[in-house]
Amino acid sequence: MNKKFLSVMMASVMALSVVACASGDEDTAPVVLSGGQAAESVEGGNAASNPGETDEQAADAFVFTYNGTQIRMNAPADDIIAALGDGYTYFEAPSCAYEGMDKVYTYNSIVVRSYTMDGADYIASVELKDDTVATAEGIRIGSTEDDVRAAYGEDGTPGTSGIEYTMGDSFISFIFENGQVTAITYTAIVG
Repeated sequence: MNKKFLSVMMASVMALSVVACASGDEDTAPVVLSGGQAAESVEGGNAASNPGETDEQAADAFVFTYNGTQIRMNAPADDIIAALGDGYTYFEAPSCAYEGMDKVYTYNSIVVRSYTMDGADYIASVELKDDTVATAEGIRIGSTEDDVRAAYGEDGTPGTSGIEYTMGDSFISFIFENGQVTAITYTAIVG
């Protein structure tokens, strides 16, 4: 299956699922915008870590770094999105699972999703879109299943088409096709 097709399919399923839970009122229609500059602009970013987060908090979860910005699941989203820069497209829709809006920020190589709780936005997931980015352990789309097991161990939770590894309040999942990674997603455990 083509990587672009898979990414488009996953984005479509996400969009349909959030639209499906809207009440049907005109006020709850999804909003699609471009972040900051034009959607095709290059992402910004800096070397800052998550403001207010201790090293202990960051060590107890999977952390993905994009353009020098650390993205930790369940971390406050506003400062992370600001640090990543304006080179994204934006989609939001009323949340089925949380209060407020589910927000999706699509950059050149990743998709960042956030959820709202107690009036603040938090990182819900990061999906790697292509092989130009890799996990801290060096795994990227196109890596082999053996590479994943060598980097993360044999103790992951197997699924129907992949494997998941849990750390603290997050997990990382790898989907395989013909022995190669076709999808990588970091996901927050909220509870």
